[in-house]
Amino acid sequence: MKKVAVLVRQPHRQYEALRSGLGCLLEDHQVTYLVLDYPVQLDEAFADNLGFLDEMEGRRFSNHPVNVKQHGFTYKSLAEMGELLREQDVIIPF
Repeated sequence: MKKVAVLVRQPHRQYEALRSGLGCLLEDHQVTYLVLDYPVQLDEAFADNLGFLDEMEGRRFSNHPVNVKQHGFTYKSLAEMGELLREQDVIIPF
């Protein structure tokens, strides 16, 4: 099992990034989904896939307070995310 971080900085790629993370979870990797600097655009499909991420024991973090307060992300500062990224085997940037 590898530790995989999916790092999202481009809002128009958030869904693609989440689906990539889910694919890694299906391959039995430990996945962390990180959203930087913007509030996610939550539609039904994206919300369903966040639910799948949670059910499959993936983790999700953001440094944006809207994602934490409204969408169930756990807050991590940029410094904390940097530390977390150092622990990963694979980082997939979006």
